[in-house]
Amino acid sequence: MKQNTAVRRLRNVVLPVATDNLRFKLTILAALVVAVPMLMSAADEADSTTIGTLTVEGLVRDIACPLQNKKSTSSSYSKDCITMCLKAGSPLGILTSDGEVYVPVTQSMPDMGQNALRPFVGEHVKATGKVFLRNGTHAIEIRKIDRWPGEAHSQ
Repeated sequence: MKQNTAVRRLRNVVLPVATDNLRFKLTILAALVVAVPMLMSAADEADSTTIGTLTVEGLVRDIACPLQNKKSTSSSYSKDCITMCLKAGSPLGILTSDGEVYVPVTQSMPDMGQNALRPFVGEHVKATGKVFLRNGTHAIEIRKIDRWPGEAHSQ
């Protein structure tokens, strides 16, 4: 009888603790199932280089000259020089009036972003698309591009 009483007392103490422990574990598991995907999504957004969809206005030109020469701006340039640099293989970009260069990108590999700018070499454009920023480099996935009557002072 004493043994039965001891077992009952043990059950009365251990069983609720074990049940509570099981409930606690299930609650933690449920919270993790909900929270982990949310945290992963938030982490992706924090690490994302996407700024959003924007419109960029500027001069379509080779990117080497404005990076190396401070006198090369979106309003002071030589269309002949830009064309020669393009023929020599220099990549194209959009140079804004504040000196930022936006490199065209696409989702395809190899990247075909340069093709969107070729018809506009030496001209001012207004390009709309998804803009990215990473380590000081700007890029734009062009969805729409039109000639723009910007400040043209070609030399």
